[in-house]
Amino acid sequence: MKAEAGVLTLHGVVQHYDWGGYQFIPDLLGIENATRRPFAELWIGAHAKAPSVVELAGGQEPLDKLIAEAPEAILGQAAKAHFGGRLPYLFKILDVHKMLSIQAHPTLAQARAGFARENAEGIRLEAGNRNYKDDNHKPEIGVALTEFWMLHGFRPLEQIAETLSHTPELGALMPDFPQRLAAAGHHHDTRRALLRELYSRVMTIPQEHVDSLLNPLLSRLQAKPISDKDSADYWAVRAAENFPLPGGHRDRGIFSVYLLNLIHLQPGQGTFQPAGVLHAYLEGVNVELMANSDNVLRGGLTTKHVDVPELLNILTFEGGAPEIFDGRQVSAQERVYRTPAEEFELRRIALPARGRYAGEATYGPKALLVLRGSAKLTSAGQNTSLGRGSIVLVRSGTEFVLETRSDDLVVFQAGLPLHARGAA
Repeated sequence: MKAEAGVLTLHGVVQHYDWGGYQFIPDLLGIENATRRPFAELWIGAHAKAPSVVELAGGQEPLDKLIAEAPEAILGQAAKAHFGGRLPYLFKILDVHKMLSIQAHPTLAQARAGFARENAEGIRLEAGNRNYKDDNHKPEIGVALTEFWMLHGFRPLEQIAETLSHTPELGALMPDFPQRLAAAGHHHDTRRALLRELYSRVMTIPQEHVDSLLNPLLSRLQAKPISDKDSADYWAVRAAENFPLPGGHRDRGIFSVYLLNLIHLQPGQGTFQPAGVLHAYLEGVNVELMANSDNVLRGGLTTKHVDVPELLNILTFEGGAPEIFDGRQVSAQERVYRTPAEEFELRRIALPARGRYAGEATYGPKALLVLRGSAKLTSAGQNTSLGRGSIVLVRSGTEFVLETRSDDLVVFQAGLPLHARGAA
């Protein structure tokens, strides 16, 4: 193997999607951005689309290639066996300047079937009409680094009914929704079918009908400027500005702003997005950790491919308020954000000046990203200097120590949960 050290220095890959911000990621990486190019995402991992680059004595090598050469040495025996020789997580920083698309992710079975089906149909991986870029699912957790606004899951159905009753343009989508909901009572399957019918109608009504409902609504909202970001009306207007369609048409994704929960997160708070849950990031910076996948099915507010039948096929039609994750403080230095996912676990490590933290990659490798401050990382007698924006991968079975000097330190760490199946 080319990399004998227990700690590997990585360089992430920036994705310059047009919704990205201009400052946070360049500042983090120490890059000038005088041309104001959008820096949307920083990817840390071994996804084939954009693998991180490893610094080696003889040069640089993509992380996915390095793992393929010696999977057990980096992943460890148990993780290698359980995850098929692949790094199971993808670690990201997102800077959301412009609203992202309404989207959801498939289950593992759906991803495998969809990927195989599109391969058999001869659809190129980079094709614009490709839904499945890989054969993996994409559960994910996002934790806010700044104030952060997002949409997450369908609202409680009674709230949707109230919104439809009080907003004529929205009520016209399904005038009898409130009455049918009342008649459904607590019958779960009936309520779920009603929600599916409403959202299916949103996604399939003719464009002329979309325009005839949204034009008067938006004209009314735009006549009196709205500054409250905790209001769905604010984001409906912003969506109309961000996503104008050719010919003056309106994006039907604007309806979803009223059907989904609007969440305002404070730094340190997060949400978990399992398969089938509609969501959209609206504004702010967050750290994201997910299974190693890039599979996205979209439902509007995008110029990219929207496959309505496939989206409806993977969605979970449940209404309710989402859980906000605050994480659990497991020591004076460490907060852990646990989810049901077996592919990842996110931790925040914070040290004061002249602080010390002892860690170990007991099960699978750990990726560390320095968000603030600097430190010395020591492992097996080797020292690595870390500053803001530094990224390292600690190989499985490796112990390490972080020590700060005159400033404090904040590190986010991606790893595998010890409680996951196959960790024994």
